[in-house]
Amino acid sequence: MSDDSLMEKLRLVEEILSKVTVPGFDVDVLSSGVVSRFKISSDGKKIVVYLDFRGSDPSCLFCKFINHTLWATIARKIRDALISSSLFSEVYVVDAVTKSPLT
Repeated sequence: MSDDSLMEKLRLVEEILSKVTVPGFDVDVLSSGVVSRFKISSDGKKIVVYLDFRGSDPSCLFCKFINHTLWATIARKIRDALISSSLFSEVYVVDAVTKSPLT
């Protein structure tokens, strides 16, 4: 995959993720810090999205509100958005700390 193609895919992924909102809040998964990072395979066919449940501030009420059911919903929304984009043949959403799959 060329550098230009990879940069375009990165831009598209950021655009897609910025449209995925956290249920109950008027904030997307990128600007809220829910998505800590993502990695695209060298062939451009696979993506791994890392979700950080800890948040940047442990005393944050937003962070305390999030529960496992909501995390599963967020992970599913991210996976579904990326799959529907047809950019990748494989999409993985994992816990940034444990590397455990969430979808």
